[in-house]
Amino acid sequence: MPENSNNSNIRIHRVGTITTGLCFVGFGILFILHTALNLFTYEGILAMWPLILIVLGIEVLISNKYYQNFVYDKAGAFMMIIMGLFSMTMAFVDMCLKAGLGHIYFN
Repeated sequence: MPENSNNSNIRIHRVGTITTGLCFVGFGILFILHTALNLFTYEGILAMWPLILIVLGIEVLISNKYYQNFVYDKAGAFMMIIMGLFSMTMAFVDMCLKAGLGHIYFN
């Protein structure tokens, strides 16, 4: 057996993966509650963006303590940016439709 075969068994944690999953689930639930029950406003949902930074910071601290090797999940960060842009676009379209500006864009 090669000497570095033990190194292949070391698990590397990708920081940001858990945060991305939690954000997708959390914001998805908020958007469903807004759409189905009108419990939240888009402004309220979008104002919760600092929670992403808080959860990511907690994940970094935990990873630093419990994992020897960890890398940042660049794909997860990219997906969170795309999710944020999509959410803002959908909120803008919904607000335009509710304000009666839908005939300008959608006729």
